[in-house]
Amino acid sequence: MNKHWVSLSLLAFLVAGCASNNGSKTLGQLKYSPEREPEAPVEKMNHEQVRAEYEELIDLFEDKQLKEQIERRIADVYMMEGVQDSQNSSDYSKSYYLDAIKSYKEILEKYPNSPDNAEVLYQLAKAYDMEGKQAEALRMLEQLTSRHPYYPNIGEAYFRKGDIYFSAQRYKQAEQAYFAVTQSGAEKFQVNAHYMLGWSRYKQHNYRGSLTSYVYVMKNLFGDASDVATLAKPQQSMVKDSLHSMSLALDKLGGAAAIKTVDGLDNAPYVWLLYETLGDFYLEKELYQESADAFKSYVLEYPRSEKAPNLHKKLVETYEQGGFPTAALEEKATYVAAYGIRSSFPGAKQSLRDDVEPVIKDYLQVLAQHHHATGQDLLASTSADAESPLEGAKKSARKQEAVSSLTLAAGYYQEFIETFPQDPAVDSMRFLKAEVLFQAELYEQAVVDYELVAYQPVGASAKDKAADAGYAAIICYERIVSALKEGSRAARKWQSNAVESMLQFAETFDSDKRSPAVLTSAAEAMFDIDQYQRAIDITQALIANNTNLDKSLKKTAYGIMAHSYIKLEDYAAAEASYASQRDLIASGSDEYTQVSERLATAIYKRAEQLATGEANLEAADHFLKIKSLTPDAEIRATAQYDAVTILLTLEEWERAIPELQELMANYPKHTLAVNFPRQLAFAYEQSEQWALAATAYEHLMNKDPEAEVRREAHFLAATMHEKNKNHAAAADLFKSYAYQYETPFEPRMEARYHLATNYEAMGEEGKKLYWLRRIIDGDRKGGNLRTDRSRWLGAWANMEYGNYFAAEFNKTRLRLPLIKSLSRKNEKLQSALQRYQQAAEYGILEFVTESSYKIGSLYQVFATELRSSPVPSGLSKSDKATYREIIEQQAVPFDDLARDVHTANVSRAWEGEFNPWIEKSFAEMQVLNPIRFAKQEIIVSYGDEIR
Repeated sequence: MNKHWVSLSLLAFLVAGCASNNGSKTLGQLKYSPEREPEAPVEKMNHEQVRAEYEELIDLFEDKQLKEQIERRIADVYMMEGVQDSQNSSDYSKSYYLDAIKSYKEILEKYPNSPDNAEVLYQLAKAYDMEGKQAEALRMLEQLTSRHPYYPNIGEAYFRKGDIYFSAQRYKQAEQAYFAVTQSGAEKFQVNAHYMLGWSRYKQHNYRGSLTSYVYVMKNLFGDASDVATLAKPQQSMVKDSLHSMSLALDKLGGAAAIKTVDGLDNAPYVWLLYETLGDFYLEKELYQESADAFKSYVLEYPRSEKAPNLHKKLVETYEQGGFPTAALEEKATYVAAYGIRSSFPGAKQSLRDDVEPVIKDYLQVLAQHHHATGQDLLASTSADAESPLEGAKKSARKQEAVSSLTLAAGYYQEFIETFPQDPAVDSMRFLKAEVLFQAELYEQAVVDYELVAYQPVGASAKDKAADAGYAAIICYERIVSALKEGSRAARKWQSNAVESMLQFAETFDSDKRSPAVLTSAAEAMFDIDQYQRAIDITQALIANNTNLDKSLKKTAYGIMAHSYIKLEDYAAAEASYASQRDLIASGSDEYTQVSERLATAIYKRAEQLATGEANLEAADHFLKIKSLTPDAEIRATAQYDAVTILLTLEEWERAIPELQELMANYPKHTLAVNFPRQLAFAYEQSEQWALAATAYEHLMNKDPEAEVRREAHFLAATMHEKNKNHAAAADLFKSYAYQYETPFEPRMEARYHLATNYEAMGEEGKKLYWLRRIIDGDRKGGNLRTDRSRWLGAWANMEYGNYFAAEFNKTRLRLPLIKSLSRKNEKLQSALQRYQQAAEYGILEFVTESSYKIGSLYQVFATELRSSPVPSGLSKSDKATYREIIEQQAVPFDDLARDVHTANVSRAWEGEFNPWIEKSFAEMQVLNPIRFAKQEIIVSYGDEIR
């Protein structure tokens, strides 16, 4: 081996170890260039050879610090050799670390003030510990922690101290050491330190303090997890140890009740494990009540937790194991109530959890059977032949107790059925439920389940009980009916159900020896009550199979059949049956009248059915069928009116009108008579028979009993006259309406509007202007009654008034002397402008733009007429020219005003608004300002803008 090469390798290692010693000379500063043999193989060195290399280096240097480093390396090699030898040897009595101990001690003696002594002390303590000399190891660790508080591995040093103290049962010192670890920031020791801190405190009877430490351990191991299985194997072991330790501490603090008092455990995802572990801890010690309390505490504290069902089950098992059957049964009931399909437990109503379902199934059966047996025993104790018969109040109380138990049993049987509807045992459970209800004399409830078992079984579990269940149902009906007043509605209802049950029994169990007696009872009751479909089947068979059937019996059969069809709402079949029955009766007789009334009812019901669907016209025809088949029936007028209602809905005006006229003529005092003229007026209006509609509405206006109808008819009558171009009649009615009805506000405003338009149509300008003023005043004084429509009418009326003055303006010509005619024309102009401006002030676009256009146009006309006004006679040529110049000067401002107004109107187009009045202003501007507005590109741009 090339010793120079090996020495250099060790030197390089030392350089790294000494690099941080500022001011000391390092091997890296030495000028040494060995000869290299790069191709030579490197041989592996043993510990002795390495030490020899280090020892050889000591003599090469004088630097004290470097010598110390080399000596420490030699000690470390002794330590490594000891570790290796101890691991490879099975002789545990031999000492392997004595050389390391000796070397480390010599270093401490030789270099007592070295800054690296912390590591030497740590290694020496470790060597003593490995050698089994705990006291010496502890002494080294105490020196280390007291002299070198900033040692990087101080946390581990304290942890080793804690372990030695704990082993020596010096728990107070151990607690201090472990606590120092928790404060050291040594992350990898935190969980273990807290764990041992908990034990140290527990050993000193500081149970609450120990729990605080264990909570830290649990929180760090679990995080957001809640199950041990999610943790690594080492963590699982520590969790189990921690839970056991916490159970010990909690037991000292009073058991499960103390869990809530421990900080950090409330709502922790893993807290269930603590309750479970504590419960198991007590159970192992056969402290059953304490164990049950632990499980129950969790269930009560966290009832909606996903772990609650499992701990609740363990609660039940604890009571059973401990010999508390009553408590176990009560908890089974609580379990079912807490996690069954009737509970509010998350998801239970949709489906039970896989682990909960078999428990619920078992508990329901146990609970049902227990209360069933209890109820039967209590009933037996009240019977006359009981060994110790009871009397009076005691017997009544015992019976009530029995009924209560039986009712509870029925409830559990029913919950089993609802929870496991497809279970093979459902039918047997239902039969048992019916039995307990029967024993409790709850016959109305029992009969339902008996019949389900007999006639609608889910499976075959109660197949051998089906006939008995069917017969028991009949007995239930008999007992129900016997308890009711004979002939009462309730008694007849239950009799009807009983007959149906009898017939079903006879049909389903025809070979049963009880079937003939049941069928005989059903036959006796058949004609006393209504058995709808069954009655139809029997009577149809009776008529079809007996061609020579007695007329009277046949008539009765048709009557039963028809009535049954009515009950089944098959009114078409009922109509046919009543018609067949009436054919067997002499006309004119009371019986004929009675059957005719029933026939009319069937037809009416059939028409009502048709009216609910899409065949409305067919329904109307069917209503009118009563008029032809049973003209004297009481329901005839109602049916005819119902037909009219449908015809009006379908806009069959020409068919509806004669029916209404007939109703008015034949039934003036009918309860519906008030509607006949109303609907007739409406039909005339909708068929655009304006004159007839006007007359009909005038009739309502004068004769209808309701004031509101009279008011509306008054307005509509005027409207009909207006549509018929009878403006004078319309104006008279609108005027009387406007004066008669101050309210409602809107129709009164509309009446004024119609008065203005009708007077306009008649050419009565003055009356029109009067009502225009009434419109304007009405809206202005309307206050909070004003609407968008009333504002529109106010704007419209002002515009119309402006149009009137504009027309007067246009009629007024400029004549000589100009000063007089100009004054008159200007007066008309100002009146028109004022009205147009008032119309615009409403802010309604159509009137704002219209008024703008018309104001601009008036200015244009005024300017034009001013320029063309006559010139006074007798003026010289130059005076005439001067006169024209003066007139022109007077006209120009009006041109400017016209341009301004039209321009403002046109500018609205640039803001996205456009209508014919803006378009007209634009046309005027093409004349008034052709340079700007008559260009083709401007037109295109304008058109683009308004889009």
